Amino acid sequence: MLPALGLVGAFALGPGIALADPWPVGEVVTPSGMAVALEAVVFEENPWSGESLAVVRLIAPQLAQALTDPFALRADMDWACATWGVPAAGSVAEAPDIVVVEMMAAPVARGTPDPAILQVFEQYRLLGADCIWELF
Repeated sequence: MLPALGLVGAFALGPGIALADPWPVGEVVTPSGMAVALEAVVFEENPWSGESLAVVRLIAPQLAQALTDPFALRADMDWACATWGVPAAGSVAEAPDIVVVEMMAAPVARGTPDPAILQVFEQYRLLGADCIWELF
C-alpha cells in the first residue's frame, strides 16, 4: 500500500488555477506489476532551453526492485507518460514541449537531490497522443 499524499492528482498551472483530475489517482499498478501513485503533475519551464515541461511525479516504493529489469522499468515509464503526461498536456491551453516522468522510491521535494532516495527520470516529446522517448 502506498502512502496517502496531499498532492495526489494535483498539478500546478499557476497561482489559483486548478482543474479536475483527468488521470488516475491513488495506487495504480504499472504493466510490470509495480505499484505507483501520482504525487503531482507540475508545469514548468526549463531554465536552460526555455522549453515548457510537464513533470509527472510518481511515488514508486518498489523502485529498487524494478531496476533489476531495465526493459520493464522503461516500459513502465513509457506507460506513465501515456497515462499521465498525455492527459496533462491536453489539459492546458498550450501543450508542453516535453513530458518528464520522475519515479521516486519516496517523496522528494522537486528539484532537491536526496542521495538516500532512489529516483529515475525519462523524457518524452509528444507527437499527438504518442510519447516519443528522448535520452534524458
